[in-house]
Amino acid sequence: MNLTPYTTTLTDAAKRRGIKVKIINPDPDLPIFDLTQNGKTIRCFNALTDLVGAATYHLVNNKRACHAWLASQRIPAPAQIPYEDSCPESATAFLKQYAPIVVKPCMQWGGRGVSMAVRTADELKRAVQFARRYEADVVLEETVPGEDLRVILTGGELAAAIQRSPASVTGDGRHSIRQLISWRNAERRKSDPSNQIPWNAETRRNLAELKRKPDDVPRFGECVQVRLTNNYHTGGTVEVVTDRVPRRALQLSQRIAKTLKLPLVGIDFLIDPVSKRFTVIEVSPDLAISPPEGAVVAERFLDVLF
Repeated sequence: MNLTPYTTTLTDAAKRRGIKVKIINPDPDLPIFDLTQNGKTIRCFNALTDLVGAATYHLVNNKRACHAWLASQRIPAPAQIPYEDSCPESATAFLKQYAPIVVKPCMQWGGRGVSMAVRTADELKRAVQFARRYEADVVLEETVPGEDLRVILTGGELAAAIQRSPASVTGDGRHSIRQLISWRNAERRKSDPSNQIPWNAETRRNLAELKRKPDDVPRFGECVQVRLTNNYHTGGTVEVVTDRVPRRALQLSQRIAKTLKLPLVGIDFLIDPVSKRFTVIEVSPDLAISPPEGAVVAERFLDVLF
């Protein structure tokens, strides 16, 4: 079975503990399996288990519903509105107030369909079309400055934290940014094919926003940012920072996990080092357990499950 690391990180850890793993659906895009030990069985879809209620999952997974819930809890989140074909003037007003904005599908993950730094009406139209390749429901969000931090809790306690950074390439003084992206992707494909920098219209638009061109040749050793999203699935990098989680981020994360009764959750923050504002941009009850922090998270999660 060609299962991804988002499945095998957890199932391999379970097997090492003597926990029986029964694959129910071997499709790598929809891996469903049972974990059984001492007469107790937990059904899983990657890191999502039957311990998370269906209603709670939909509340958190739907970006509009989650945003409304965060607001009801007085937890800082970006300004957001749904994009409605019947009310384009609302989108125009939002764009005028908050440009540049983020446009994203309502229930996708991994940066799929996300457009950053949307400034004009034409860019908004194209961004909505891009998001709708994945689903019809689209939201517009305020762009919030800050460093990207994901806090991962198991059983309400800190398991790991990662700082996420946008995709970049390193110049050699001879090859273009386009070539460097291609070679970087080929190298990463050998170890983790999910960590790829997409060569698409959004990447080219991001480069323009960053004042770079695809055919620019960076000098030797120069690190060039090529995406505005921090997602690992769009080529971003991660650094484990479990020992450096700000108290405010941990307190907010534990409050969210406790209120929603989530046995495993990742809470994504943008932390502005100047204003010290902690903004929650996503709550993930089905986060991918994968390197580099995945092994620790899997072990801590199994402690909670069994």
